[in-house]
Amino acid sequence: MENSQVSAGLVQTWVSVVDSVGRTHLEARWTTPEMAAALHSTHAA
Repeated sequence: MENSQVSAGLVQTWVSVVDSVGRTHLEARWTTPEMAAALHSTHAA
């Protein structure tokens, strides 16, 4: 195989979503490991 890359794959993560009536719920999303780490990083208040 030429010109191909192997990635670490996708990971499933949970994200908070607000629906059209204002209710918050969790949805599963597939993303890259790097994006998942960024979504779940902690921030100082």
